Amino acid sequence: MDEISILRPSDRWDDFEADLERALLASGLTVKLRTTLKQFPGSLHWHVKRGRAPGTLEITLLPAQRHAWFSIHSNRRGEWIAAVLSDLKQALEAPAGAT
Repeated sequence: MDEISILRPSDRWDDFEADLERALLASGLTVKLRTTLKQFPGSLHWHVKRGRAPGTLEITLLPAQRHAWFSIHSNRRGEWIAAVLSDLKQALEAPAGAT
């Protein structure tokens, strides 16, 4: 599994969910699952897909720790993930007013 940290400006954490929704919409992606992870109490966790194409991109947010990351499991890879990952990362790491 690959994990890629999201390095967000400290003043932008409260807007993470709204920024994520905008970035997903702009990339043509849909949320197929929104839940929490048992191993990370208080977390928010998304499974994201591109239409019916193979692959699932996972995004996890730990609001209390101000930490977030993308996860790509080896059995859930899809060609589209590499194509959108850079844009999503850039949108989520942008300073205020840049999105």
